[in-house]
Formats: sequence, C-alpha cells, structure tokens
Amino acid sequence: MRTTPPLWRYALITAVVLAVIAVAQLIVQARAVLVLLFLSFLLAAGLEPLVAWLVRHGVRRGVAVALVCVTGTAVVAGAIVVGVRPAVAQFGQLVSSAPRVMNEIAAELGDTDSTLGRYLSEADVQQAWQSAMSKLPDVLLSSAGAIVGILGSIAGALFSVLTVAALTVYFMLALPRIVDNVAIVLGEPERADVLRRALRKVGGYVTGQIVICGCAGTAAYVFFLIAGIPYSAVLAIGVAALDLVPQVGATLGAVLGVGMALTVSVPLAVITLAFFLAYQGFENFLLAPRVFAQATALSPLAAFSAALVGGAAAGLVGAVAALPVTAALQVVVRHWAGRRFPEPPRRSGRDDTALDPPGGRLPCTVGRDGPTKRWSERAEWPPVRTRGPAGTSAVR
Repeated sequence: MRTTPPLWRYALITAVVLAVIAVAQLIVQARAVLVLLFLSFLLAAGLEPLVAWLVRHGVRRGVAVALVCVTGTAVVAGAIVVGVRPAVAQFGQLVSSAPRVMNEIAAELGDTDSTLGRYLSEADVQQAWQSAMSKLPDVLLSSAGAIVGILGSIAGALFSVLTVAALTVYFMLALPRIVDNVAIVLGEPERADVLRRALRKVGGYVTGQIVICGCAGTAAYVFFLIAGIPYSAVLAIGVAALDLVPQVGATLGAVLGVGMALTVSVPLAVITLAFFLAYQGFENFLLAPRVFAQATALSPLAAFSAALVGGAAAGLVGAVAALPVTAALQVVVRHWAGRRFPEPPRRSGRDDTALDPPGGRLPCTVGRDGPTKRWSERAEWPPVRTRGPAGTSAVR
C-alpha cells in the first residue's frame, strides 16, 4: 500500500526551491559587486607572498600590509607621473590627428604591390576614407551625450578602482583568519593544506603576471623611444595592459606597435615586428619560467580554454582572472585524483627485486674474476642449510 508523503516535505522542497531562486536573483543583481570582491581577493592573494615574507622577518602583519600598500601606491604614482600624464596628452594628440595617421598608414600600404594596397590606392576608396576620417573629430567632439557618457564611465572606473583598493587592504589584513575559518569548516587537515597550496598558487600567478606586464610595458616603452615611434607612452601602456590577456594579449600589443610604426615607414614596422617576436621568445622561454616558478604550470590548451570560458562569462575581467582560478582548481583536482587513483611507486631501471631472496638483496662482491653476480641475477636460488635427522645438516 502506497503512502503519500507528509505535507511538511512538500513545504520543505518548495522553500528550498524558492531560496535557490532568490539567491540566484541576488547574485544576478549584485554581480558587479561580486566581481569587485573577487578581484580584490585575487589581488590580496597575489600580494600575500610579499606580506608573508615581511612577517617571517619579524614585521607585524598590520605594518607589513601598510608597507606593501605604501610601496604599491608609490609605484602607481611613479607610473602616473612617468607614463600616464604623457599618455593622456599623447592620446589627445592621437585623437585629433587620427585622419592623418590613417592616411599615412593607407599611403604606406598603397605603395606596396599587394591586393590590399591596390584596393586602398583606388580613388573612390581614398576619397571615402578621407571623408570619413575628416568627420571623425567633429563627430566625437560635437556629441555632448557621448562626452557625458565617457565622463560617467571614467568616474565609475575610478570608483571601482578605489573600491578594489580598499577591499584589497581589508582582505590582506583578514586573509589568515579567513583561511583558518575555512580550514575549520573543511575539517580535515589535509583539505586545509590543499586550500593553502591553492592560495599560494594564485598568489604566485598574480604576482608573476604583474611582473611580466611591467617588463613588457617597460621594454616596449624603451624600444618606442629609441626607434622614434610616436605616442610611445600610450602604446607602452596598451602593450602592458594587453599582456594581461592570456594567449592573444601579446599579439594584440604587437599589432598596436607595428600599426603605429607604419605611420613612419615600412622598414621601421618590420623592425618593430622583429622586436616583438624576439621579446616574446625571451618572455616565453626565459622570463616567464623563472617568474612563474612557484605557480602551477598550465598547458596551452588549458590556458586557452580557461580564457575562452572566462571571457564568455565575464568579459575581459573573466579572461584575465580565469588563469589563476584554473591554477587553483588544478591543485584541488590533482589532490582529489591522487586520493581517488593513487599512482603505483615508481622504480628506476630494471625491476629485478622480485627475485631477491628473503631478507633483501645480497651485496655484490668483487673477486679476481670480476664482480660476482647477485643471487637475484643467478639462475638458481642460494643454498639453504636445513637441520637433518640426528643433528646432521643437509643442503637443499
């Protein structure tokens, strides 16, 4: 006889479903704040190795966090003075001279014998291009709504940056307590160790990526200055920012530099391309392996797939944050797989231990005829003396 479930069970299922829907709706509504929290936590985990190093050398954690924040502020202020101020001025010049720059690129391409060059050199295409480029500054400057929108976007970006900076400081101060509380919830010490190792991987990756981007921007800025490529500060900041994007960021940065070098001459564009190729080889094979020595190594397929998924989920921020998250997940998956499918012990060389006699392998001795064979390498077992009848000994 079938019995109907009690009424309270239906009520419980309904309450759980409604709670899940409410939480999902809350996440959708607060996704911008959650992204800021996530970025702040990643930055705190990235700066944790520096704070931990200061703490190990006898500095209190609050003082260590303050030192790291002051140093970071000084670095950012120096970058603003050295690069951002000239970059803002150069960006204004670039916008006002956009028609001239595009025409110079088209002229350089038109001098070649390629199909694209012949197409761009046609009179109708040149006239349409010059007409569009001549109207671009007027369109940009005459649109009051666009200017207001741009100013609003800049103000929102500044607010987001300040919010991330403040939350990063809070996370840096509270990170040990957060880890300890999560470890208590996890229960087993082994799981807590996995959590700490995953955070170390995230910290190593974030710190290393900052170093890599700084090196890329600095090298590009020095090259642009030496080569005489215009708008060097703007291009260097663009190269450093694009280097954050996995897999394709370096290529996009090279496109920026080569495109601006085309406004000077085609040989300079070729030299710029050669510089970026040489620097990418240096970064990929010498710099990155040393910087990311403590970070989890990801295969190109895993990195590219993670970047695609992160970009589809959260845009550029998701593509940038996908790699450290994937590195942490890799630590967790390896730990789970190691417990679920333990590997057999590895032996080097030929495995002949199965033939060893009881008590272990006998040592190899050297005689007049050379080294004698071990018992495990002989065809017969060693003689074993046994006690025969009436106290006599026998050999078998």
